[in-house]
Amino acid sequence: EPGAPRAYSEVFPAVSTLPELPIAWERTGFFFIGRWIANKGIEELLEAYATAQLDRERWPLTLAGDGPLRPMVESLIAHHSLTTVRCPGFVSDEEKFALLGSAKWNVAPPHTREDLGLTPIEARHLAVPSIITCDGGLPEAAGPHALVAEPGDVATLRARLEEAAAMPEEEYRRRALASQAQLREFLRPMSEYQAIYRPL
Repeated sequence: EPGAPRAYSEVFPAVSTLPELPIAWERTGFFFIGRWIANKGIEELLEAYATAQLDRERWPLTLAGDGPLRPMVESLIAHHSLTTVRCPGFVSDEEKFALLGSAKWNVAPPHTREDLGLTPIEARHLAVPSIITCDGGLPEAAGPHALVAEPGDVATLRARLEEAAAMPEEEYRRRALASQAQLREFLRPMSEYQAIYRPL
């Protein structure tokens, strides 16, 4: 819509089934999941992580998924001697939510004009805040408590990783819980879709 949204406009994000899991505060590191293809930001994430001023032993990086960029990913990991990067490959939904729920931050750094971005919504459901790029619908999906970098820009992504690693625990938990609480206002029950479509 040009300008501000019209008074009668509403946003209805389409999401998968979200599991009812307890919040686990014993968390560590960063988590990325996605197809390893161009413009998903995995190259920028690895470069930012390799050059960030943080304790990588305390802040491991998990890269879930796979794809055509695997040789490049493995080359970057070897080039930077990144012993704290874990690559579990494709994972089931159960494994995905377990990994996501045990990470301190979800990272979604694409530059693809993402329509929405499901992973930040899934992360917020588990009270895991996200580091995102200002790309397409990601700011909506990740909510106002996300840390935001420029799409395709290693320097701002590195700064956000460092900011996350340096964040006091009290501020982190406040941000995580606020992000989860705001998600409840953003998502709508399936019954609302039915109520709108039935008269049409």
